Amino acid sequence: MFSKTIDIHDLDQGVDRKQLNLVRQRFIELNQQRYQRTAAALSDRQQQFLSLLPLLFHVNHPMLPGYFSHQTACGIHQYTPGKEELRIAKNLARSFNYNRDLIASQSAIDALFVMGSIGTIAQSDSSDLDIWICHTDNLSPEALADLHTKCQRISQWAEQHIHLEAHFFLMNCQSFREGKVAKLSSEGSGSAQHFLLLDEFYRTALWLAGKVPLWWFVPASQEQDYDNYTNTLLTKRFLREKDVIDFGGIPSIPQNEFIGAGIWQVYKGIEAPYKSVLKLLLLETYASDTDSEPLALTFKRAIYQDTPDANTLDPYVMIYQRLEDYLGSRAQHQRLELVRRCFYFKVNKPLTRGSRSPQKSWQRLLLESMVQQWQWQAHHLHLLDDHLSWKAPQVITERTLLVNELSNSYRLLSEINKNHFTQATITNEELMILGRKLHAAFERKAGKIEWINPGISRDLHEESLSLVQERRDEQDLWQLYRGSYAELQMRHTAVEPIKRSRNLVELLLWSYCNGILNMDTKLDVISNSFQLSNIQRQQVLQSLHQWLPLPLPPLSHEQFKQSAQPTRLLLLFNLGVEPQAELHKKGMQLLSNQRDALGYSGFRENLVLTVDVVQINTWQEIVCRHYAGDALINSLLHYLRMLPPGRGLALPELTIRCFSSGQGAIITQRLEELWRDIIACYYSNTRPRNSRYILEMGDEYLLLQFLQQQPHIIRYKTYEKLLEKLGNAQLDYSPIVIDRYGLRDKPLKLFADALNMPGVYVFYQLQTHTEQPLASVTVIDEKGSLFTTEMPYHNQQTLLRPLSRFIRAAMERQSLHGDVSLQQLKMQSVQFFEVMGNVKQQQGYLEQRKVNSDISQLGFINIQVIAEPDIDGHIRYTIYCNQQEFSTLEYGEGLCQAVARYILQQRIGGERYPCYITDLDLSLCRDLIAPQTGLQLSHYLQVKADLEDRLTRALNVIAPHP
Repeated sequence: MFSKTIDIHDLDQGVDRKQLNLVRQRFIELNQQRYQRTAAALSDRQQQFLSLLPLLFHVNHPMLPGYFSHQTACGIHQYTPGKEELRIAKNLARSFNYNRDLIASQSAIDALFVMGSIGTIAQSDSSDLDIWICHTDNLSPEALADLHTKCQRISQWAEQHIHLEAHFFLMNCQSFREGKVAKLSSEGSGSAQHFLLLDEFYRTALWLAGKVPLWWFVPASQEQDYDNYTNTLLTKRFLREKDVIDFGGIPSIPQNEFIGAGIWQVYKGIEAPYKSVLKLLLLETYASDTDSEPLALTFKRAIYQDTPDANTLDPYVMIYQRLEDYLGSRAQHQRLELVRRCFYFKVNKPLTRGSRSPQKSWQRLLLESMVQQWQWQAHHLHLLDDHLSWKAPQVITERTLLVNELSNSYRLLSEINKNHFTQATITNEELMILGRKLHAAFERKAGKIEWINPGISRDLHEESLSLVQERRDEQDLWQLYRGSYAELQMRHTAVEPIKRSRNLVELLLWSYCNGILNMDTKLDVISNSFQLSNIQRQQVLQSLHQWLPLPLPPLSHEQFKQSAQPTRLLLLFNLGVEPQAELHKKGMQLLSNQRDALGYSGFRENLVLTVDVVQINTWQEIVCRHYAGDALINSLLHYLRMLPPGRGLALPELTIRCFSSGQGAIITQRLEELWRDIIACYYSNTRPRNSRYILEMGDEYLLLQFLQQQPHIIRYKTYEKLLEKLGNAQLDYSPIVIDRYGLRDKPLKLFADALNMPGVYVFYQLQTHTEQPLASVTVIDEKGSLFTTEMPYHNQQTLLRPLSRFIRAAMERQSLHGDVSLQQLKMQSVQFFEVMGNVKQQQGYLEQRKVNSDISQLGFINIQVIAEPDIDGHIRYTIYCNQQEFSTLEYGEGLCQAVARYILQQRIGGERYPCYITDLDLSLCRDLIAPQTGLQLSHYLQVKADLEDRLTRALNVIAPHP
């Protein structure tokens, strides 16, 4: 019997050139069949574009699509356009005239190929073209850049004029063989795969013009010896080198390509899961069985054995057949059934529906024969053909199966890679980018919205939905059902909800993002504790629609080179709850001139009860979080933790909504003002990052500050406790910023407003309601720490001059011992202010006072104190009064009494007015008093006040009041 097998494996015995011609003939014959199938599936104008492609790269003509310049690299090896191509070109450009002037003297392009699903059973109206422009290796970077521009212009022309998506890839066979490939893009897998790409190219590429692949002429049996075999073919001139293009052989797929390619396919599965499941499983077959040859070799072997059959050698049919053999041999029938479903959906020819043309397409006929072999029943086919109308429950089930398969297959590839101890070929940057994309698409985390419909169904919209709240295990639970609540009540059997969540907004957002809920959906909200009127429901949906218009724009790879950053933030306050609920039930509300929603009316009521925080980041991850208690504090912390100040990152666009029917506008306005003020405080670069922001909420004072890049909010029930906290030492200068509605009847607001730059500020206010005149004194030191005390008041000079003298002496010591630099000392001033007016009636103001440090005319005794630690870590003092020394070494615990006696002896008539320390040295006690922050003026003032109090008490003991 006559054998159709081509046998050229033994070059030593010579090669019949007729056999080589037969090889070429068979590949060209199959190529022609695929080309005809491709063209048949295209529109007339798209067919003309495909025919014209070689000519577009063969010449540069200003009126033809893609023209960039006359110097752009052009000319395809041994290409001559036919009459049909010239006619099409003439129709596009009437001035076009093919002549020698247009033809490049030397061809810059070796060949043109098209990859993709065109010409296969999976070709559809939406199939795109992946076109390889194989150029010579002598093009300069500038020439390549011009050629790339021409490609882009042709792509734009095709999309705009004939609605065809065409992607061009500049390829050089020598660079490809050396592993130099383009970087990762949305259309290319970069370094993730080399031999896998070559495997796909050889079995799917449609040759358009130029040189043919040298690989055609190497029998599969000689693939392991590809280099030697091809060298012999060329050196012995069985083939002319100028007539072939060589991308290299593929004897096997290296193990180290599977990880990168696997990640790439999982990523592609985000939008095209059916195709990715097929390709990922093919990788699994390659990786699991080292004896399994690449499909390209199976493809070539079949061509050498017989006249090629386009159906049998269809790329997708070959993939399916390999997967069927692999899964069938392992008795993995469920996975095989999923593969068949993926194949059926990828082909997308619904067999239960009539053909659009009188004659069935070859694709439909081939698919029918395959489905018949699978023994699918009619009802099953009807279900699959109706998948574009599936609703959420079916789509969720299908997506779960697909994601599980993608995950399991990738996990298997990872294990195989670990067992072989191979280094993945994918670059670290590409691995990072793909990893981040998979993280964004598939990683589950609390509150993250899952996109459930990767092209499975056309429309998930429901005419009516029900959100039902239940109480289980002492926790609230929301459940989303299809249909109205009345319809649910009429059903006699239990209905499974579409989705459950502890958070209502998460369900609303999930439904909206996945197209289940829109403005036309009738929404029932059933709860005993949650109130949402029809108007409020529409307001919520409108807010979601305005904040997150769908569909989302496509993401670029550049966005995944950086870590995810929030871009938009939506704060929904008081959703379903009403402040002053009892009044609201009666149709009443409390009116007040006090417009602060955080301290509303004379009752100082905080109207902010709950908040739902929704954010979207640069990777288009949408996450929501519900805070039922401490809504304001939690939402502030959430915002500030998201973006610690000082990182130079753009702030997210902020939207605040409140749906309380009574005071919603007041609450929204107040919160928008608060956020603007906090943003101005921490993100405008006008104040230090560790500034302390103070606001009132209800009957509490809130103190906000960043410590070690993290925000902290501490709450205080009394003003005095707040002041005590503000006295704490600071690592750096930390000014006090008072909220615009805060502390209006407290002097601290006046103090904070006066702090226009770092320095030392002294404020005093006379207390007229006491038996003896007193002055309340507040000192804000060089780092913003507060020191507060009360001092006897005789007159301004006796109050302020000793204090001024002490402050300046302490600042000198700080500079001397390195706690404050000399430059800071020169820049820092000491300013004195008296508090005037009625602060409690919000009519207070400040008047600056001029004070000098000369106390020589006041009759005060100079008291200098030197502090030092003892061996037990206690501070011991030596006191000098007018140069007379008193120390604990001499007087022990009776030190203050000894000093008090001396002071009384120096005073004429033994007056008992207070004594003031004029100088204090704490340099040796720094590690005991302030080991982390260093000594501040407030430390000196506190030690001074403690010692003065002990001396005053000693004076009273020695010479009590009459």
